Amino acid sequence: MKKKKFLNTDLEVSPICLGTVNYGTTFGEKESKAQISSFLDKGGNFIDTAHIYGSWVEGKSSPSEKTLGKWFKETGRRNEVILATKGSHPDWGHMDIPRVHPKDITHDLKESLEHMNTDYIDMYFLHRDDPKVPVSEIIDCLDDQVKEGKIRYYGCSNWKLDRLKQAHDYAVSKGSKGFVCNQLMLSLADINFYNLPDKSFILMDKETHDYQKEAGINAMAYMSIAKGFFTRKLAGENLPESVTSVYENKTNTKIYEEAKKLVAKGKYDFINLSFLYILMQKDFPIVPIASFDNEAQLISGLASWDMEIPQELKNLASYKNYLYMSESESK
Repeated sequence: MKKKKFLNTDLEVSPICLGTVNYGTTFGEKESKAQISSFLDKGGNFIDTAHIYGSWVEGKSSPSEKTLGKWFKETGRRNEVILATKGSHPDWGHMDIPRVHPKDITHDLKESLEHMNTDYIDMYFLHRDDPKVPVSEIIDCLDDQVKEGKIRYYGCSNWKLDRLKQAHDYAVSKGSKGFVCNQLMLSLADINFYNLPDKSFILMDKETHDYQKEAGINAMAYMSIAKGFFTRKLAGENLPESVTSVYENKTNTKIYEEAKKLVAKGKYDFINLSFLYILMQKDFPIVPIASFDNEAQLISGLASWDMEIPQELKNLASYKNYLYMSESESK
């Protein structure tokens, strides 16, 4: 299995990143630990979590990070993992109060290191932004953490393009790498953005893609399998409104009907096609983040990284009016 080399880093990551959003909550601790081991044993090395993950469950505080920390302590396999986590998310229940001041960054980073029983984070992301905080203060704070050895590289998630540009320009002016990676929303499926409950999510659009290509900024794609929309539709599942409101549209109907013909041939499933759609983007490294509900899904998903990208999938991508999202959702 060939690793992906992230630009402007010495990181070589597996083409698919293991998402851990449900670890310690809907996905039990025992199952979570077994999945991490299985992912590594099958050739993966890239794992993503966040300080906020699972804290929305009453009585829980950072259960995803803590589950990873227990696994690291029990197995001693920390050095096999390229570890990404995210901090500076608003406190749960107070999404209107940003937490991106240097004091918030250092607080969350300190707790994440403690939660995960590690001395360093390979890739540390700011989970949200606060336009009221100058990018200079943010970049300087993160560079200080790099100098102290607490993080190796850093990135952003859900930052608007103008702020990403400001941060990049400031970092370049001081001789810093700045944000080397951007986590944002991307999938084969078109997205009804204005039906998302969280409007702070940022989508990969053509302008962002072109800028990241120019600046040499890597990307990680969350919601990469669109909440299993295509797979669940094929299975005849009665999809909840939380899924249909975001993904039910004319473009996705067209993609589904054509992709179903390809799936029927037996070589690919919808998980494979979802990952391959992201992996076929070649202008800069893009890695999909994926959470798996069981071992069968994990095996199917990881098989994608050695698969040939079918021409039919390239044709499906042309159904989108924009590079990553429909024209109606870009407005």
